[in-house]
Amino acid sequence: MLHNKQWSLTILMVLAMLTWGLSWTNAKILGFYANAPLIMFWRFFLASITFSFVLKLSNSSFRIPPHAIPITIFNSVSMVSYNYFYFKGTQIGLAGTGGVLVTTLNPILTTIISSILLKELMKKKDWLGLALGLTGGVIILRIWEMSFANFYHSGNLFFILASLSWVSVTIITSKSKLILSFFPYSFWSFVFATFLSLPLSLNADLFSIFYFDWVFWLNLIMLSAFAMAFGTSIYFLASTKLGPKKASSYIFLVPLTAILFAMYFLDEPLQLSTLIGGALGMFAVYLININ
Repeated sequence: MLHNKQWSLTILMVLAMLTWGLSWTNAKILGFYANAPLIMFWRFFLASITFSFVLKLSNSSFRIPPHAIPITIFNSVSMVSYNYFYFKGTQIGLAGTGGVLVTTLNPILTTIISSILLKELMKKKDWLGLALGLTGGVIILRIWEMSFANFYHSGNLFFILASLSWVSVTIITSKSKLILSFFPYSFWSFVFATFLSLPLSLNADLFSIFYFDWVFWLNLIMLSAFAMAFGTSIYFLASTKLGPKKASSYIFLVPLTAILFAMYFLDEPLQLSTLIGGALGMFAVYLININ
């Protein structure tokens, strides 16, 4: 029975990671229509509505105990931070490169920070994995030809900040299992994130999205209902069941699909540095997570 549950969770995580791979292309397309805060607000709003149906279908309670509110708000703050940097990065940078850089850095940075905060001992293979992963990140960034201006305008600065924000999401979520079940935790994380992102979008016309075409709406729904409501919630579940390191290891499935989707839909070039750095990063994640 336990094996069947783990297998089901594995399948769900693979599907979730595929939606995340596509999400980098979705975000790039949405960036042609509106700025990051506006897209971010509507993404959280639609994800909250979508996930309310998930709660009803699963017969889960909407109730959140008062003592669970602080950790949920902290998670929402981290989610808002991640989404802001994610949208800013894809607006000015390459979606495929962002998908590779962020998703290979996530498990590596999670391992470093969780080892410090949770006092987890690291083996030799973990140190080797970290070294390879950081080397891969340097290659993806093409650090040898990087000035600060280039670093900013390539979107890579935002991608690194997004990765750091997601580490916070992963670690906070792993702690939430002691306080609140993941269904109401996910729902209220989206709801609080909606309200937190509203002030950031006040400089834009909130209702301008209703004048956009079907391409915008298709990509917004993919980001909200699939990548966020489905993908993020499955990731939250895996974090509570498997722990932050194991859950983040599934992210290695995202880079390849992010590149392929960006090449197909956006005609983005495949840079050799991205391919080599991404391969090193994925091998690093494998090393860190093997027993």
